[in-house]
Amino acid sequence: AAARADESSPRGGGERRSSASIDIQVLSAPTLDSVLSSGSYIVLFVTNAGIADRATMQGLAAHFEGMRSDGEDFKQWSAAMLDYHAESTRVDKPELLRALLPLVRTAPVCVLRKAQKLATFTGRPAARPLEEFLSSLKMGEVSWQALDIN
Repeated sequence: AAARADESSPRGGGERRSSASIDIQVLSAPTLDSVLSSGSYIVLFVTNAGIADRATMQGLAAHFEGMRSDGEDFKQWSAAMLDYHAESTRVDKPELLRALLPLVRTAPVCVLRKAQKLATFTGRPAARPLEEFLSSLKMGEVSWQALDIN
């Protein structure tokens, strides 16, 4: 049975969260490796950071999944939900997660590239601004920030 949108359940190699009719990975300390192996570009939808409510972020994630399935532009990309509060209070975080958390704190959506660089979207968490951000990113109009990891 599929998990409700506000519940997570283990499936195979890592946690996944069902949002509407989609199945989205959850980025957390235990699932970090499996999420990173899911693609070179991972769109992170940040929840519990005080920016947007969970339903809004799950709706955006569902919209992105629709974009992925409708065309070729994002076929090689993957998506994951990141619960900022849960991961920021975790004591033993992997180095990558430690580097990510301060950067995603003020951004509802981020794109992680090859686990080394991050682009942050700080606009209004809605479908049209997200599409514009992702298009700008693909056109090279958005700068990437290198993560401070060894």
